[in-house]
Amino acid sequence: MPTWVRHNLGLKLFSLFLAALLWVVVLGEQKVEVTIGVPLDLNFPADLFLVNDPTDQLEVRVRGPRTLVTSLASRDLRVSEIPIKFVEGETTIPIRDEFVRVPRGVQVVDVNPRRVRVVLEAAVEREVEIHPRIEGSPPEGYRVRRVTTIPPRVRMVGPISELRRITRVRTLPISVTGQTASFSARVLLESVGRHVRLEDSASIVVEVEIGQRTS
Repeated sequence: MPTWVRHNLGLKLFSLFLAALLWVVVLGEQKVEVTIGVPLDLNFPADLFLVNDPTDQLEVRVRGPRTLVTSLASRDLRVSEIPIKFVEGETTIPIRDEFVRVPRGVQVVDVNPRRVRVVLEAAVEREVEIHPRIEGSPPEGYRVRRVTTIPPRVRMVGPISELRRITRVRTLPISVTGQTASFSARVLLESVGRHVRLEDSASIVVEVEIGQRTS
């Protein structure tokens, strides 16, 4: 073995080992791409109702070191507040790469969808009559004389396209089967629209007056 080869042999072997180790690390840290679902939360003004069904999740493809991107989860990425002014009607929201916040060392490659369509309607309010839903019949010789609700009407808020078709709202069923005396019951209202909500928080009381039949 030549003298120059034997000179500092230990150091040379150690350097060779470090080079090999670095090569292994480089191979292990090669760039890879993965796709992660990221929630899309849109904040609309209180006086507008969302009436269509836009996506609530973005599929984000990211690229970076294998050990980093393969350990990413949805919570590690987030969509920043999108700079757009929402108005009544149809709005198309462009989704750009820079809207997605990712950890350092990770790059956003693609986002799907690139556009999100939302349809907003102005919130309106109206009073609607409450219609008690009575089921069954009292025993023979008795009858339902009168049914009243407290309050008789309720205020509702929702998009105009839904509220314009609502003329009354029914309660959940109230059975009078086997009843021989007047009674009252607290009841809930049936759902009348997907986007309609009650403005009044008071519970509904239905009073049922039952009496004997007169010959």
